[in-house]
Amino acid sequence: MTVDINHIKDNLEYVGNTFNTADAGYNRLAFSKEEKDAINWLEEELKKHNVSVRRDTIGNLFARIGPEGKPVYAFGSHLDTVKNGGLYDGALGVIAGLECLLHLKKSNPQNTAYELVCLVGEEGNPLGGTFGSRVIAGQVNTDDLDEDILQAAELTKELIQEASNTIENYAGFIELHIEQGTVLERNGNKTGVVTNIAGIVRNHITVIGEAGHSGTMPMEYRKDALVMASEIVQYINEEVRKLDDGTVATVGQLEVRPNAATIIPGEVAMTFEVRSGSKERLETFPEEVLSWIKDNYDVKVVSGVRKPTNAMSDKIIESIEQAGEGLNLPTMRMLSGANHDTNTLAPFMDTGMIFVPSIEGISHNPAEKSDWEYIENAVNIMLETLESFDK
Repeated sequence: MTVDINHIKDNLEYVGNTFNTADAGYNRLAFSKEEKDAINWLEEELKKHNVSVRRDTIGNLFARIGPEGKPVYAFGSHLDTVKNGGLYDGALGVIAGLECLLHLKKSNPQNTAYELVCLVGEEGNPLGGTFGSRVIAGQVNTDDLDEDILQAAELTKELIQEASNTIENYAGFIELHIEQGTVLERNGNKTGVVTNIAGIVRNHITVIGEAGHSGTMPMEYRKDALVMASEIVQYINEEVRKLDDGTVATVGQLEVRPNAATIIPGEVAMTFEVRSGSKERLETFPEEVLSWIKDNYDVKVVSGVRKPTNAMSDKIIESIEQAGEGLNLPTMRMLSGANHDTNTLAPFMDTGMIFVPSIEGISHNPAEKSDWEYIENAVNIMLETLESFDK
């Protein structure tokens, strides 16, 4: 049994074009009317096929088929986008999941139940990314949430508390997603089998210099915070390139103060983010870099986001690879540098991710694109993997 790629394409494009407020790309932001309407559309599509659908109090959707009292394998992703994002990020995993669920329903599984999951608020948002999965995993403390932000999202602390710690006892969870990088494209456009999802360590650094008149202060007496910040950026870039384990480091935000053409920068606020699939590297590399920075510059450092790296299940990895072999479709193991809902769920169950090659690695961008041939390969591998759990 193979998937109908035209059906997947039609549904994906319908969701993209119908639930969208962007002039360029796609806007279906977390907690927006467009995200809610897209999930409501998914619910109606499922009900048309007599699939049992459940919604929790924050909007997560769960659609189950199969026998009662049997192991449940779940799969899915998210339907929200970044601002002016692409067609495929997240939504492809949900639409492909819908196609797989309907195929599985036709096969009348006897030993396994299956559940399509659509999680809300995965992309970065004022309540924090991977929100839907973090809530059901009990990782959101409502005491930390701002009432105005909750009201804007049409949520309350009580609704979040009701959905908290409700994660199902799934036998496994699989998420199909675009790669958002160039590894697969550079390796023959194989289907990716994720082994680890990189953890994140983010620090906020303020470089302290001394503001002064841009015309009257001689160069040799300046304490230019932007010059010092640029030296730090260069050092981070040089040091991370010495590593050979896929670790990456980024300074993605700079705020120059006072940010005026006639004033030497007195302070620069910057983010220093490290992502790695190695738990040890995630601990040691940021600390080594921060130690060098503190030894050489006047800085203030505030700890930011901390998300652990998680390994995918050997059972799921091997099942995906065997499915590829059975279909004569090549796969390759790889690290996910991006965070996903699967990373939240990994400590609770067997998890796996299937990656579709991205053209030129472009994502979070209206130009985001994947070839339909490689999408079809990946979805067929996922369907075959899921079917194997019922044998």
